[in-house]
Amino acid sequence: MKQYLFALLLSVVSASTWADALAVKGSLSSWWAKGEAADFSASKEQQWSATAAFEHPIPLIPNVKLRYLDYAEGGSQGMSLTTVDTIAYYEVLDNFAIDLDLGLAATRFQNGKLGGGRSFDGWIPQLYGALRVPLPLTGFGVYGEATATSFDDSEAYDIEAGVDYLIDMPVLDISLRLAYRQIENDFDDFDKFSGKLEFSGWSLGVLIDL
Repeated sequence: MKQYLFALLLSVVSASTWADALAVKGSLSSWWAKGEAADFSASKEQQWSATAAFEHPIPLIPNVKLRYLDYAEGGSQGMSLTTVDTIAYYEVLDNFAIDLDLGLAATRFQNGKLGGGRSFDGWIPQLYGALRVPLPLTGFGVYGEATATSFDDSEAYDIEAGVDYLIDMPVLDISLRLAYRQIENDFDDFDKFSGKLEFSGWSLGVLIDL
């Protein structure tokens, strides 16, 4: 009987641990971004970005995250760029004081265009990192997320930093986020395109953690 109760308790604890370790996350942000490039500068316009992530407790196998951003301004003579980041990362630290994720990203640039020139697209590898530090007893926290690379004569970075407020609920957690995001892509003969595209502005978003 004692062995049966011990086995039952162990299975419940194990299931609870897996439930805590498994997570599906999604976010949506409204970004008031200003785009700049050679001979082009746009006023700030509302753009949208979104993310989706899956985390698990299986050792050695990384967690997976997708990050999507679409920018278009100025019509056919303006500037446009769509980026999709496929990110593999590990939770290096995950405790009451700090959350730290580190990994690698493969970034796909699509529908890139400046002025009346031809469109360009292609892949580039990047380093990835994310950090959150909660402010004790407040629900607030400070966070940052970034990708960066210098590859094949092209350089790129995407940095977001801000504050969030965590609403802890029985079924899910909701984070309200206010941040500043800065992106710079300095392409050198990237799919036969050379030039620097910059985007920056404040964003307001929500992150849902199931």
